[in-house]
Amino acid sequence: MVPLPGGRGLRVVGAVDLSTREIWGNALESATANGSPVRLDLSELSFIDTRGTSMLVAAAQSRPGAAPLTITRPPTVLRRVLTVLCPDEPVKIVIEEQEAS
Repeated sequence: MVPLPGGRGLRVVGAVDLSTREIWGNALESATANGSPVRLDLSELSFIDTRGTSMLVAAAQSRPGAAPLTITRPPTVLRRVLTVLCPDEPVKIVIEEQEAS
């Protein structure tokens, strides 16, 4: 995890799996704790397992306030899994194709 400029969020590099799950969980917790807008740049995410995806959804659902969690350029498979995990309930995750300037 690499902080984005200006403390606006995190860039995730590599894989989220059993070996990085604790780091992922800590990063999600600290990034989403205060309820302000958060951006996760996932353009360099090479793999995320189902537990890592569930942690992402849980972090978005437990956010205080109304600010969504924005993920930028997530892998296609992650988009599909999010659609399957949350077909009917609103999840506070916004997906962007390009990083905001």
